[in-house]
Amino acid sequence: LHLVAGPAREALEDCVSRSVTGDALLFLDAGVLHLLRFVNGTAATALAIGAEAHYLAADLQARGLLELARRLELSVVDDTTFCELLAAHDHCLTWT
Repeated sequence: LHLVAGPAREALEDCVSRSVTGDALLFLDAGVLHLLRFVNGTAATALAIGAEAHYLAADLQARGLLELARRLELSVVDDTTFCELLAAHDHCLTWT
């Protein structure tokens, strides 16, 4: 599980470069701002590497991005699902 918590482009690039098929990326905290890069087509998508991408609902809401994420039909998860993702993966890395 990769937790993308920082908005820096390098955080996302490093995360994606170390992700493999079957990994999951969870964008949280200021990391949800990467959604804007995906919309503009300037960032590599998790789908290109075969990883799942999820966005934490509370952090999207706090930054006014929740409705955009839903319109794009992205995986928006709550705190319970966050815990389930943590339990489902043996390893967890945080990118800031």
